[in-house]
Amino acid sequence: MLPMFSTLNLLLQRERSSIFQLHGEMTKFIMKLFARFMKPLALEGRQVHDILYMDPLNQLPGEKLNIGFTTRATLNRLLEAGDITPQEVHLFQQAAFLVRAVEYWIKKLSLKEALLKHAQFLDVQQRTECGVEDALYFVDRFQELLPFSGPEEQDKDKFLEFQLMDIPMPQDPTTFNVEEFWGSMSSIKCKVSGLSRFGRLSKIASLVLVLPHSNADAERVFSMVGLNKNKTRNSLALDGTLSPIMTVKMAGMEPQCFKWEPPTPVLKASKPATNTYNKQH
Repeated sequence: MLPMFSTLNLLLQRERSSIFQLHGEMTKFIMKLFARFMKPLALEGRQVHDILYMDPLNQLPGEKLNIGFTTRATLNRLLEAGDITPQEVHLFQQAAFLVRAVEYWIKKLSLKEALLKHAQFLDVQQRTECGVEDALYFVDRFQELLPFSGPEEQDKDKFLEFQLMDIPMPQDPTTFNVEEFWGSMSSIKCKVSGLSRFGRLSKIASLVLVLPHSNADAERVFSMVGLNKNKTRNSLALDGTLSPIMTVKMAGMEPQCFKWEPPTPVLKASKPATNTYNKQH
């Protein structure tokens, strides 16, 4: 059972932005759980929330449950050796655990979150399956950050151009850097007018790419803080320096901090600093 969790766990632990993959990987994970104890016909052509997984008629019989090769071999060996009875084998081969697992994960995972579904337009491999409404969803949801106005027909044309683009893919598609791709899209200009071809679309993509797909980054920060702490140097205790630092930071921020614009010298210095950091890490 444990290997089933590996792919989704690796995605959640990934440092680079992967929010556009989250919905698809969560769906695949649930479908893998279904396949462990359900008949293929009951899964065919159905969405996750439409599958009647609690109906015994849709479940595999105990002896056909996918409990793993090692577990199945161990059960057969113990049964042949007389260490366990057929009744005990039957009790072990129950779908109740898998049904409960599916019920738990459907409840915990954000499969119905519209943001995750619409974010899939960022993935160039899925662009033909998406529409301009996926990008415009973020304009409606984050109006303060994306104060766009104008005809949607122009957005449709640009999205169609994006879908029809010839985008070279590496031999291993998993190495394709989505962040670099959308960064380069913002610099593409129209040969006739000299204006940005995908200015609005790339701004939407940039906003979506900064959304976290898990809390792994926050956990890493606190793990590093924990490694640096000891009994004599508890500098981040609530009654230590942490409280004054947070007070100063909060007092210095504007009520709408997202409107803050860094000065030009900071912007110019940030690019070489970022390049230096990337080369060293």
